Amino acid sequence: MSSTFILVAVSDPVIHPEATHVAAATGHGVIDTLDPREITRLLPRAHAVLVDADTARHIATLDRRPGIHLLAADPGPVDWQAAVLAHAENGYVLPAQAPELLTALGHAAVPDRSTPDGRGTLLAVCGAAGGAGTSVLAAAMARVAARSHPTTLVDAAEFSGGLDLLLGLEETPGVRWPELQLGEGAVSAADLRAALPVTGDGIACLSAARTTVDDPFRLTPEVLSPVLESLRGAPGVAVIDVPLEGTCTDAVMDACDHAVLLIPAELRPAAAAARLVARLHAARTTVTGVVRHRHWSGLSTADVGDITRCPILTELGNLPRLSRTVELGGLPERLPGQLATTARLLLENAGVQR
Repeated sequence: MSSTFILVAVSDPVIHPEATHVAAATGHGVIDTLDPREITRLLPRAHAVLVDADTARHIATLDRRPGIHLLAADPGPVDWQAAVLAHAENGYVLPAQAPELLTALGHAAVPDRSTPDGRGTLLAVCGAAGGAGTSVLAAAMARVAARSHPTTLVDAAEFSGGLDLLLGLEETPGVRWPELQLGEGAVSAADLRAALPVTGDGIACLSAARTTVDDPFRLTPEVLSPVLESLRGAPGVAVIDVPLEGTCTDAVMDACDHAVLLIPAELRPAAAAARLVARLHAARTTVTGVVRHRHWSGLSTADVGDITRCPILTELGNLPRLSRTVELGGLPERLPGQLATTARLLLENAGVQR
């Protein structure tokens, strides 16, 4: 999927071909859907949005954003009541006003999530095999993002040992998953972050808790989704460490703007990654691959790309001294150069500005 796209949500068969043609003429990618779930997920990320009177009703229930244009079939009229409800910037009759619509789309402003009025960016980080270093990469991305943005690291693995250990926060007061009670109403991202343990460089961490007894708490999509909605509702970056297969994997991938897949350059992890990439492509979730070279790699980077059909952004080699450092004191604030560069490239590729 293109990094910038125009969302076409037009059900009228008369104007739909013209709408997609005008959208394609802008040079942006085009995503054409009438699925309310997809519209809800893609709306905040779109360069602009084309709707008609039918789909405007669903758009009206979602958060307000710029760049919405309501379309009607020639000779009109435009349903201005639907336009107002959907907070559309203008209405156009197609094909008569196609040139005017093309001009408007050319000047559309991309929603800026780095401004105080913007929304949060959610990034999923997933490993194609155990022991690949997925949690370390997620924590490194959070560490780099925290230099410029409010940042939250979220542990979405049900039986995780706790990302607070990775960040050296095991003794730091703050809420862990079993203690988190969001209740019925919405909770602001600022209030959520304030309840969590925070590192010295500003990473708030929502982590699993450790216990030696049978804890009845289970991390489920019903528990996780309100947290992701809260973090999306305010400026900042949330990095979610998610397992390849888990109770919350689909919920995380549906909610996130971008998925990072860490793929060891070995045959079985690459085969496992191919399944997830296919699923993400079907869900129209942007996915970027990082090839992980451990002590031994049976595949080249090109091999991994061919097997997985995943765009490979970069490679991450072996970091022999890091395991001991993390074990003794957590991930250092000054990251190893290779890890810091990989984290920065991934954030920039996902549109997170420094």
